Amino acid sequence: MELEPVDVTDCAKTAEAASKHPSRNRYAQLSQGLLWLNERAWPLGGSILLIAGIYLFQYIQVEKIPLSITSSAVVAALPAMFAMLVFVIAMLGALIVMPAFILFQRLNDSGERLSDHLSFDRGKSGLTPLHRRLILHWLYGVLLLGLFVWVIGAFAAYGYTSGGWIVGMVGLGMLTLLGHAWIITRVWKTRVSFEFWFACVMSALVQWVAILNVTVVVARSVSEYVDDVWLFLPFMLLELIVLWLIQLGGAYFVVVMRRHEHPVAHAALAAMVVIFVVGLIPQASAKLAGVTLQLPSSGARNCTVMTWAPGTQLLGAIKDPENPGSSIRLRLLAEADGMYIVRPWRTVSKAVQFVPRSSVTGIDDCAPEPKAENASR
Repeated sequence: MELEPVDVTDCAKTAEAASKHPSRNRYAQLSQGLLWLNERAWPLGGSILLIAGIYLFQYIQVEKIPLSITSSAVVAALPAMFAMLVFVIAMLGALIVMPAFILFQRLNDSGERLSDHLSFDRGKSGLTPLHRRLILHWLYGVLLLGLFVWVIGAFAAYGYTSGGWIVGMVGLGMLTLLGHAWIITRVWKTRVSFEFWFACVMSALVQWVAILNVTVVVARSVSEYVDDVWLFLPFMLLELIVLWLIQLGGAYFVVVMRRHEHPVAHAALAAMVVIFVVGLIPQASAKLAGVTLQLPSSGARNCTVMTWAPGTQLLGAIKDPENPGSSIRLRLLAEADGMYIVRPWRTVSKAVQFVPRSSVTGIDDCAPEPKAENASR
């Protein structure tokens, strides 16, 4: 595909038109947005309870946890659960969309930004080629960085982990960074500042982190069906395309929100729609709901070990045979009505055990798992 730059003739007109409009009062917009939300508190409150209930239902269904929705503790926790869902989803979304911040970085002293041409308005036919090139170049950058992540994984899978290979990967990574910056800066035929080049490099680093984290999740999800890095390549290609669409969609949403009359209200409604749509996906919503229920109950521990009060009679399924005063490695699923709902760590079974909170004297992190001994020993 062609990567030659396109000469821009309407950039000065766009900047001049934008300079004629004074900057909006951000505090007034915030106040109006909060007032708009306050006037619709009842429907928004009902939507919050509905969405939190959907996530709770998906968690119960996927993890097979007997949590009663008529429990006063569970019902009272729904608003807090929704608040934690918003925080968790916002952090995950920020990690994925953050690389697109380069679109809002000034190219040079003229103040022009790549986002100035991120528009889907059909009436502006003169911007269509620029718009198309921006979308394609962003895709090229995502594919380039994703290919580098796949190459690292492939070399590691085949055992190429010596010092020479690591140095080679570092050199290839530097070339990838420069290649990504070159792709982004070739959208327009204009001089870009050193700050913009540096921002391109930082954007590529953040993009690497985002792609790596998403790839780990996808690899775990398809590990039962794919056991070779070459067979994983189509899944990673699909992952990169989805990531590209989400990032451009997030950038376009920011552009629209900045032009909106009530950006706060617009952002709040959009966030609720996104959270609702994610809640309709059983596996994804169950994972997110599990984070909001497990972390507070276990003290932000993934794997826990409980200690019992003297004389406590508990099921042998969770007792440590070598240390009767403590449990085996457990996954604390939830806590409700004075009961801890637990399951043995990394078990395939969906069976759960109930542990009275009054019988527990302490909760601690699991000890590191012993490394497997060499088979030849």
